[in-house]
Amino acid sequence: MTDEYRTVAMAADVSNNASICVEMDGLDLLICNADGVFHAVENRCSHQDKPLTGGRIRSGYVSCPLHGMRYKLETGDPMGQLSRVPIRVFPTRVNNGQVQVCLPSDCP
Repeated sequence: MTDEYRTVAMAADVSNNASICVEMDGLDLLICNADGVFHAVENRCSHQDKPLTGGRIRSGYVSCPLHGMRYKLETGDPMGQLSRVPIRVFPTRVNNGQVQVCLPSDCP
C-alpha cells in the first residue's frame, strides 16, 4: 500500500509552540507546532493515561498539563522519572498549508 497522508488541520490554525486536538479514525491526536515544525502524537500521557491537550510545547517537547511529564515530539520518548513508556508518534507533513498525518493503517 502506498503512503496515504490525510489532512487534519490548516497549518495557520496551529499557533507557534501550541497544539490542537483532532480525531482521526477513532484516534485522539495532538497536532503540535514546535517552532514551525509540525508533529502528530497520540493525545495521551503514558504516565497516567490523561490527555496532553493544553500541555506546553517547548524545545521539541510536549509537557503533560497534569504532572509536567515531557515527551519528545519527534520520537515520543519520555523525559523524566515518572514514565519510561513512549507515546505514539505519526508521520506528519505540511502540504500547501495543510497539516497531513499518515496513520499506521495507511503507511507501511
